[in-house]
Amino acid sequence: MKGSRIPHLRFLGIGFTHAQILSQYAGSGLFHKMPGLPINTGNTWFAGMIAGIVTLVVCGAVFRGSRLRCFRKLLAPSIILNIVGLLLSIWPVSEGVPAALVSFLGAMGLGIGSSIMFLLWADVFNGMKIEDAEIALPLSSVIVLIYAVAAPLLPGGFDGILMLVAPLASGSMLYLAFKESPKTFQQDAASAAPSNAPSSLARELVCISIPLFLFYVTLSWNGVVSQHELVGSRSVPDIVGSLTGVLCAIGFVFFSFKTDFAALFRWLCPLATVALVLNFWDSEVSSLVICSISSVLDITIWIVTYLYCLRKARSDYDISIARVAALLAVSHLGAIAGNMLAAGVLTSLGYVDHSIVQVISLVLICSVVSATMGIVGRPTSRIADEWHENANAVPSDVSSRCKAISERQGLTARELDVLILLAMGRSQPYICEYLTLSKSTVSTHVGHIYQKCDVHSRQELLDCINE
Repeated sequence: MKGSRIPHLRFLGIGFTHAQILSQYAGSGLFHKMPGLPINTGNTWFAGMIAGIVTLVVCGAVFRGSRLRCFRKLLAPSIILNIVGLLLSIWPVSEGVPAALVSFLGAMGLGIGSSIMFLLWADVFNGMKIEDAEIALPLSSVIVLIYAVAAPLLPGGFDGILMLVAPLASGSMLYLAFKESPKTFQQDAASAAPSNAPSSLARELVCISIPLFLFYVTLSWNGVVSQHELVGSRSVPDIVGSLTGVLCAIGFVFFSFKTDFAALFRWLCPLATVALVLNFWDSEVSSLVICSISSVLDITIWIVTYLYCLRKARSDYDISIARVAALLAVSHLGAIAGNMLAAGVLTSLGYVDHSIVQVISLVLICSVVSATMGIVGRPTSRIADEWHENANAVPSDVSSRCKAISERQGLTARELDVLILLAMGRSQPYICEYLTLSKSTVSTHVGHIYQKCDVHSRQELLDCINE
């Protein structure tokens, strides 16, 4: 491993914002002892979530194109909103002051501030090299791990200090990242690979949003239902989830691990299904396992969402914030739907009739599996489809020969993409830019292609294609 693969520590600051988001909304319970903190199904929780969604939509609609240069000016307001929101959520209310209003305003401040800060971090990562972001994003889970370990050890009331540190630390590291971020990235991104047509981009986002929404409905449903049985032990699932993020970083460094949303959902679908099946057993052990699986799903989806948006930003930087905002808003909506569903069931039934929980879990299993298999589907060659509508379209005979080799030699979808580009005479640096992959990942794909096709050079590979 080269030293250049180790990101600067300031880029791990997004972990502070992620820990704050988990504590506020995801039902992780890092700060379950803190009075007044908007967690799970309270009115303040919904107020904060709605405020966050509105903020994401507005920022995504406003800050695009030339206006992206102004987005970073929101750093100071986001820090202030987070701190004020936190203080309003935990500060003792004076007599005569309506406590509900104070909590409501606190949740609004936290929702708006944390959403802006997440988008600011997205802007930072959009300007990074892909190989650096592949390490920094998963490795930032170390911050969540530290919070999960430290919070239960603090005396009552002191865990609020950790929440206060989060926006200050995240904001400080954001400032340093902005100060040293490359100035020419916007021009580089604009001159990279050709962007997708608006219609294909919209279809792609829809295909991602539907399973993403269902996954977050599942996460929130499991979180609220299992929390009925599991109280005071929620740091264990958060430790498991944050360790998963660290393992992702190790995978990126040593194995050039790369995945997309299609592969991600097919891999995560069995985990989500297992978590839902465990709802058929009403015990603390099953609740602990459910919470741990849900934490793993949340961390993994979050990492891949950012990496996906980063790769897309290489070709259409002008709408990079809008893409991140749209996917984060979808995840928030899924969280609201899951919490409302669980809260309605538990409130109306008082958790007496466990069969209703089992029925809803079964419906969610069918929905998640159907969305994953039907909408995400089997991975296909992206390059042949994209070039079909391009002026420099790949010749159909080359495409068909490459697909035949892929089926015969068992190439993956991404390896087929690389094979088609190699067949068209494209260099590895070009492939890196066109597919927005790191150099090590492209080299790994080329090596796998050579090995599976039993060749030792590009010329031998071209001869094999032209046979």
